[in-house]
Amino acid sequence: MQRFLTILDRYLITELAGSWLIGLAVFIGFLLAGEVLGKGIELVFLLKAPLMDAFRWFLLAIPNLISLSLPMSTLLAVVMTLGRMSRDHEIVAIQALGIPFQRLMIPIATLSLTISFLAFWLNAFIVPPTYGASDAILWRYRSLGQGAMALRIIYPPKGPPRLILNANRFHPSSGLMEGVDLWEAVTEKGEWRYLRATKGHWSNDRWEFFSGSVQIIVPDKPSLPAPFEKMSLQAPIPMPSEVTDVRAFNPNRLNLIALTVQISELKRWKMPDEYVREYAVEWHNRFSLPLSCFVLSLIGAPVALHLRRGGGLAVGVSVVLVLTYFILWKVGGMLGQSGALLPGLGSHLPNLIGLGAVAAWLRYGQ
Repeated sequence: MQRFLTILDRYLITELAGSWLIGLAVFIGFLLAGEVLGKGIELVFLLKAPLMDAFRWFLLAIPNLISLSLPMSTLLAVVMTLGRMSRDHEIVAIQALGIPFQRLMIPIATLSLTISFLAFWLNAFIVPPTYGASDAILWRYRSLGQGAMALRIIYPPKGPPRLILNANRFHPSSGLMEGVDLWEAVTEKGEWRYLRATKGHWSNDRWEFFSGSVQIIVPDKPSLPAPFEKMSLQAPIPMPSEVTDVRAFNPNRLNLIALTVQISELKRWKMPDEYVREYAVEWHNRFSLPLSCFVLSLIGAPVALHLRRGGGLAVGVSVVLVLTYFILWKVGGMLGQSGALLPGLGSHLPNLIGLGAVAAWLRYGQ
């Protein structure tokens, strides 16, 4: 029996690996078509970027596409393989030998954990710099075409910051800012002013903000944002002659080591929790998304047991499960950033729900 189980494990891993490669190619193809038809056409035909820059953008975007495809292809491999085995009565034959269906989870878990480690390596160290570089190419040409650039100012540039100004778009000629976020230290006791505005205008030594809200954040003291139509503030720094793409500072562009260091620095500088949580959620995402390969594969096993058809139905079921997972992941991340949940709990919310469902199924049977 032990020898049979070893042969069965090898057989199942071989079948899963073949289906996984097919799924990986399918989903990369879907995502690649979307990227090329969307951003690629925009870059070449609308923004008139040179073909060499467009080719560089394409190559730099591939690791992110592979990373996004890994959870989907892993789930599809399990659903397709076990669905076919159920349809061909192979599952029934295995159970007739006294081998419970749950025993098949061992080779599934082995393969999916291996894929999870691959996904972790990509998400932690490869995707952040490559995707950031590809996105920077696209936004550079978008900005050139409209005479504006995303803006981030951290003041002072060294040491604990007392002011952080972000604008999705900044027009140096007119001083107009769009999509503004302003963090400004107002006291030495850790109180911060957080302002969000639809538009802002930089006029000499003053800022004019429009249609937004302002909130004074005090440690361990809740407060609510107050809406405003117009607000004027003294600008403590001169308008920059050069602007920087704000996305270069986004947490999703930092590899895991740099992200860990950045979180430590933000805590050492006693930055507001609202600002630190964005980085903390992203840090946990580097683990939760790779782990989704493992969790989704375990979820797919009981689903496939009752799925006696493959092909398009398997792809459809996989897409629905993945969409459900990513909706939960997105909601959990938003709750983690808002403080409604701990960052780690918010990031791992779909994994915890999925593992709970699998544990219940393993306990109470098929």
